[in-house]
Amino acid sequence: MPDGFDPNADWVGYERAPMKLGAVACGNPDAAEAGVEILERGGNAIDAVIATAFAMGVVEPLDSGLGAGGFMTVHHARTKTTTTFDFMGTAPVNAKYELFQSVNPLGDYTILVKDKANEIGHRSVAVPGAAAGLCRALDTFGRMPLKSVMAPAIRLAYDGFDVAPKAALRMSRSKDMLSYMPATAAMLLKPDGGLFQAGDRMDMSDYGASLELIADEGPRALYEGELGAKIVAEMEAHGGFLTADDLASYHVVRRPAAGGQYRGRRIATMGPPSTGFMVAKGLAALDAAGVPEDAHGRTKALAEAMLAMFNARRRGLGDPAFVPSPIAPGGESTETTSLCAMDAIGNAACITFSNNNHSAVVVPGTGILLNNQMRLFHAWEGSANSVVGGKRPASSMMPTLLFEGNRAAMAIGASGATRIVTALMQILFHHLGRDIPLEKAVREARVHAEEDSMMCDPDIADTARAVAGELGLTLSVNPVRDPMMAVCQTISVDADGMAVAVGDPRARAQGRVV
Repeated sequence: MPDGFDPNADWVGYERAPMKLGAVACGNPDAAEAGVEILERGGNAIDAVIATAFAMGVVEPLDSGLGAGGFMTVHHARTKTTTTFDFMGTAPVNAKYELFQSVNPLGDYTILVKDKANEIGHRSVAVPGAAAGLCRALDTFGRMPLKSVMAPAIRLAYDGFDVAPKAALRMSRSKDMLSYMPATAAMLLKPDGGLFQAGDRMDMSDYGASLELIADEGPRALYEGELGAKIVAEMEAHGGFLTADDLASYHVVRRPAAGGQYRGRRIATMGPPSTGFMVAKGLAALDAAGVPEDAHGRTKALAEAMLAMFNARRRGLGDPAFVPSPIAPGGESTETTSLCAMDAIGNAACITFSNNNHSAVVVPGTGILLNNQMRLFHAWEGSANSVVGGKRPASSMMPTLLFEGNRAAMAIGASGATRIVTALMQILFHHLGRDIPLEKAVREARVHAEEDSMMCDPDIADTARAVAGELGLTLSVNPVRDPMMAVCQTISVDADGMAVAVGDPRARAQGRVV
């Protein structure tokens, strides 16, 4: 690889070792330590992944946290249960937008929301589901009490942490939003108004106090208690849609896992409103094409499978409580958090949750940065993914487990909007289809083909350019390997207990085996 294409070439974010207790993989080393601490204190994989999720909300505050929503796929070995938890944000009952049409440079009419109200500010906020979802999963399958599971995240928030490169990159790319309101600037900018850089010390004491309230009172602190009252007051003061009734009526939806097969392994992932079904479709298309020996053939097979996969998605995806069949998600952000855990007694869990690109609204006195998941909806009527009060938006997040027989053998998830599905497909293709070690499969250069365009990492630009020409696609080449092409976390455990936990080097992420 030419120098400079991979700024994280020196990063070793994986561990391969016999698994005595369990394994964790996530986007930040400090958060990975939270999961390891829980495993070492006797927790199972569900305890560990939830502890890690709460910690990720501290160290990656723009991407996740109590203001977010998402999905979780779980396998509980003792009860032989594989299930999913849908804790996506829901549209407030009163949500509606004033639309206008704009002519883009190509001369096409585009429907836009006035003042970008579904992207930034109080009207972009969906009812957050993270606290409810994480607590529900812990109550159902965890072994440890909530207060114990949340302790590492609370400590991290109060004691502070070194800002990681990915978090610093996110802040720099979101800098105009960080001064949107005083509470946001106070939490996410330095006292002089400057940006936090990688390695700077940061604390989240207000957020730590909010986590303590959840630990003491459970999720009711947010949906019916003190935190909820502060959220509602902030919404009322600034014309937001979200009300106390919206919070009180929020519920987690437990759904059967969607399925599929690849190379003898059973896939369990999220069904609608997630696009998880696309992974199985893409892998099936690859299997039908075979595994070409040469780089050009492999890249072309991947691109063709991706195009077929997105064509299937265009048939429509929405909340199954509102629409009978799967439409494409709306304005998704790549800024998401994915993490997974497995343990020595056969449990496995994967979580992907997100603030989308965040609303720029920090609720004063709470440290909670609220999502802008209303941007995931289509703001116009007549779509399966249109805004309706109480509805959940379509999403590309797809926490996934793979099984050998009845044994959970692998957990994998990613952040990256529509690049999630193509990144997961490529990693599984390289690892299972080409028999490449998992840590190397995560490091492989990536492509993404969707509709009439193709994107690639710089080190495969020549190959991708030839393939794009053959398929009639417009190619864009990223200047370096970037988190924009998805950040994947994954764990694999063989029948003898040898595990590999991999954090994606694009984010200097971390996998741990204990």
